[in-house]
This record gives sequence, C-alpha cells and structure tokens, in this order.
Amino acid sequence: MAKEFLKGQKYSHEEYMQLSIEEMRKSKSEHSHKTDPKVGAVLVDPDGRLVETAHRGEIRKGDHAEYTIFSKKLRATDVTGYTLYTTLEPCVERNEPKMGCSFHTIDARIAKVYIGHKDPDPSVAGEGIKLLEDAKIVVSYYDKMHNETIAQENAKFFEEARKRAKEADGKEFTPELTPFESELANFTLNDFSEEAQREMIDKMGLKFKMGSEAYKNYLLKLDLIKAKPTSKTAKPTGLGVLLLGKQPELKFPQARVKFTIRRENKDPIIKDFDGPLVLLPTKIEEYLELIFPKEISRTGFQRDEKHDIPYRALLEVIMNAIVHRDYTIETARIMVDVDKNKVVVSSPGIPLAPLDQFKTFSVASNSRNPKIAFVLFEMGLVEERGFGMEELSMLEKQGYQKPQFELDGQILKTTIYRGGMEKKKEESFKGLTELTKHKVLTSGKYVELTGVSERTARRHLNDLVNAGKALKEGDGPSTEYRIKDE
Repeated sequence: MAKEFLKGQKYSHEEYMQLSIEEMRKSKSEHSHKTDPKVGAVLVDPDGRLVETAHRGEIRKGDHAEYTIFSKKLRATDVTGYTLYTTLEPCVERNEPKMGCSFHTIDARIAKVYIGHKDPDPSVAGEGIKLLEDAKIVVSYYDKMHNETIAQENAKFFEEARKRAKEADGKEFTPELTPFESELANFTLNDFSEEAQREMIDKMGLKFKMGSEAYKNYLLKLDLIKAKPTSKTAKPTGLGVLLLGKQPELKFPQARVKFTIRRENKDPIIKDFDGPLVLLPTKIEEYLELIFPKEISRTGFQRDEKHDIPYRALLEVIMNAIVHRDYTIETARIMVDVDKNKVVVSSPGIPLAPLDQFKTFSVASNSRNPKIAFVLFEMGLVEERGFGMEELSMLEKQGYQKPQFELDGQILKTTIYRGGMEKKKEESFKGLTELTKHKVLTSGKYVELTGVSERTARRHLNDLVNAGKALKEGDGPSTEYRIKDE
C-alpha cells in the first residue's frame, strides 16, 4: 500500500523524490500520434513541509506539472524561497501564448529545484537548467536509482525524442547558452576534421552525407555550428570545434588529456592526447592496451591472475572525464597519473552530484555537457547513463580495492587500484597455508583460525577447490575442505 502524504507535514528528501515519481505515474497524455512525457512535481516550503503536488494533465489536458502547481493550484500563493522537485527538466518553449515551465518556476521565485532527469532531446537538454541557474536558482539532481526509474517510465518518449533529434530538419535556431555554443569568428567549417566527421556520421548511423544541407542543419540543431537566418554561411561553435575540430587545442588547450606514467628509478613517461573529442576515446583505449598487460580483455573481467588493472572501469572513468568535465576551467586539463599501485584520474570541475553519491556508486546520468554526452553516447563510445558506476561498484567483488573519490578544490579525483588479481592470489595462498597445515577444515574452523568473515572463509576455500588444490565434501555448515594430494 502506498504511503499517504499529508500537506503541511515534513518528509525526507528521499520521500519527496519518491512522491514526485508517484505523481509522475499518474500523468495523462494528450497526443495520439506521439508519446508525451510523464512528469510529476512536488513543492516544499522552506521549513521542509509538503505544500503541493501535481502531474501532467492533472487538471486540464496538456497542462504541464509545474504550470499546474504555480498557475492553477497556487496562483494566489507566495511561494518565494520554496523548493521544487520535478521528475523532468522544466521545458523552455511552448506554443504561444503558453510559456515554458522554466519561466513559471523563475517567476515563482523558487529557491531550489531538484531534477530527476534531463530532457533527452540533445537540442534542448540543459537549456531549462541554464535558465534556472542564470536566475540564481540552485539546481540539484535525484540519485541514480530514481533517475533510472524515471528513464524506464519514459523510455518510449525518450527514444522518440532522440529519433526526432536525428531526423529534424534543423530549420529552427536555438539560443546561445555558453561561450562554447557561440560561434568562433576565426574558425570556418574547413577547420572541422573530415576523419572526425566521417567517424561521427558512421558510428551514429546518421542518414546525412557530409557537407549536405541536411547534415549542416543537424550540426546547427546540436549547436555545433551557428548561422544567421539572413546568411547562407555558417561558423563553427566552440562546442563544434571541441568535438570535430582538426586542432581544438589551438582554441581550448585545456581539452588535452595528459598521461603520466611513473616508474621506479626511471624518468616518467609523458603522453598528451589532443584533437577532436570524437576521436579521443579510440586513441586512449589503444594506448591503455599498450601500457597495461596485453592479456587484458575489452569484453570484461575473467578472474584471471594476469589482470593487473580493472581495465573497463578505468576506461569508463577516463571517458566520463572527457564527457562531463568543466571545459570553462581554462587552467586545468584531464590528468591520468599511473604508478605501480594505482591510477588517479583528475577531472576539472566540481561534480553535479554530491561526493557521497560517488562513494555509494549512486550518481545519476546528469552532465554539464549534454550535447557532448549525446554525441559520444550515440557513437557507442561512452556509457551516458550512470557514469560507469556499475563497473566501479563491482570492483571489490572482483578482488580489487574499492575505488576512492575526492574533491581537490575544483578537481574530482578518482583512484583506481591495481593488483586486484594479486590480492586474490595472496588470499588463496593464505587459505592454502592453513589447509596444508590442518589437512581438513570447515569454513567455521577457518574463521576461528584467520579471523575473516564466514563469507570470506567460504570464498577462500572454494577458490582452492576451483584451483584444484582442495576437495570439497558434504553440504551446509558441516562441509569439509580437504587438501588434495599432489
């Protein structure tokens, strides 16, 4: 039975997120030819008390959730300084005379907005958030679990939005949002790399030919180029140069990725990666295969003692740094520091999620660079949803030390530890020592001897069985592990 929420009562942050999702599920669609998003909203006063809830189409067909709260339910109420929870990024544009929910939220003088999921259309994503932040509204995000729930509930709408973005004719112009989405006067379309453009078109499965009007309109829609309505010429934007430029480092030297490999009693090896962002992932993956043992597989972990580094998790961390870093920080670039014990990936920019969500692997898929995220995700180069948290959360189970996250000023540092399989080897050796000494052990006796947990004891002993070093006899708590004669 669903929890009953009473207006005027105080509830937790977690409960307000859950309540907004319950409202979202009540949404009513107004179109038959396309899927409408499900959206739920919750308003909370400065003391943390529940004020109002709403969902799409609740009072009138087609009305958005935020509009319903501010203009229908609380039209005469002063909600200055209140907090809004909304499952989807507030919209920016609606057909006249309607205005977007971002503007309703700003006009209501809301102090803080928690957003469950960004708008999936790459031509829109982030615009509503930018408007709120420009109005000095604090924007924060739901955690990964709720973010994924919202995505699942809106899966059909999200897919249609992405499809519309790919097929759009691009005739409408979107507003400039950041310096990176402004045109660069000293650059032309000839400064785009043909290799990078071909790679993007091919891996995204676009139906455009490079240089065609449809292709230019697509770049226009993603803010990779700018063109004035009265002009037939176009200029690259900063975003376009970052993704597709032959030499983006000429304008944005901070876009380089620097590897430093530290070696005992030797000078460190320094390697810089630059060029268009769409080509960096493949280059970096190839380099990782050179600096780490050849036995590492791209397809996953094989519980193989030859694995020195959690390769896939490390690659995800580096790729996500490329996608989600703050490119406006001109004095810092992504750094990958490698030594014999660990790899530290430094990503410029204070993350959008609290550090605690990184430590619990619950970071949601919200990026400060939604168009970069969209392009590289559609190319199959990064995991857009979840920041590779699934890979990182599994490392301890695979025998690696738990990754660490810390914020050093404006730099997010992620530490990935090496030698996971050596750790497994050492643990198994410890089990072999005890079993050789006592000839036969139960997991309970092993716990008494070593002080490890019951679960760890069973794992150590079963590893010996799997390695052909021991025999397993019986079942349940009385199971015996007997040293195998060589």
